[in-house]
Amino acid sequence: MIFVEKSEKYYFHYPFPVAIVGSKCDNSINFMSAAWHTQISFAPPLYGVAISPKRFTKEFIEKSGMFSLNFIKYDDYKLSGFLGRTSGKDLDKINFFGIKYIKGKKLDVPILENAIACYECKLIDSKTYGDHILYVGEIVGIHYNENEYKDGISDGLLLYAGNDMYTKSENTYLVKFGKEEVKKEIDKRKKL
Repeated sequence: MIFVEKSEKYYFHYPFPVAIVGSKCDNSINFMSAAWHTQISFAPPLYGVAISPKRFTKEFIEKSGMFSLNFIKYDDYKLSGFLGRTSGKDLDKINFFGIKYIKGKKLDVPILENAIACYECKLIDSKTYGDHILYVGEIVGIHYNENEYKDGISDGLLLYAGNDMYTKSENTYLVKFGKEEVKKEIDKRKKL
């Protein structure tokens, strides 16, 4: 194994699902792609997304106190690239890219019509870590397309592989090895 003390980029934990962050401020709508996001808690259901303070979305989230996290299909990788490599400061992304969206059921957040899943999040905390701000939202509603998920996983979910490259998950390689399976394996090894 090679050891490097510092790297120009840290892509060794990819691929990771792309989340399209939707936000609204006054009457303006904005979407941006984010690769750095994570579930933080089951109870309450908390989800965090890391956003650079340079991003237009920062202002929208901080002013509105809410955001959506939209998950899209692999086939929509160009949308992710468009939304991640342009700024709402310079371009009306909704009109320029012809983005269709609906309003959230619980919060006044935009939701991509072509999302296969979406979390409506109420902002509960934010903190700066290094060169990004971690926004933590409580999930107050979930939208999802049941036809896109099998056993809770979508084989068409868009994944970001770093360096502007995308891939997708495939259910054909699923293996279950959880609490029950670990217990059976431990019991079996104890008998040896």
